[in-house]
Amino acid sequence: MIFLDNNKKISESEIKKKIKKVDGAMAQEGMPLTAEIKKKLYNCIVGKSTTEIEREKILEKYRKIYGQ
Repeated sequence: MIFLDNNKKISESEIKKKIKKVDGAMAQEGMPLTAEIKKKLYNCIVGKSTTEIEREKILEKYRKIYGQ
């Protein structure tokens, strides 16, 4: 059992189900999740990161590649 920042509890199996659901939806669009993205989702769910932080990391990565 994992305790989230808001004192709610979530089990590993619930987290895996959430990620599997997102992966399934993305796979239907031809864009299944990579292991790296699944790990980022996991970290966001358990509070190790946030969507804002992960989004900024992605933007920084591509700014370095393509400039801006």
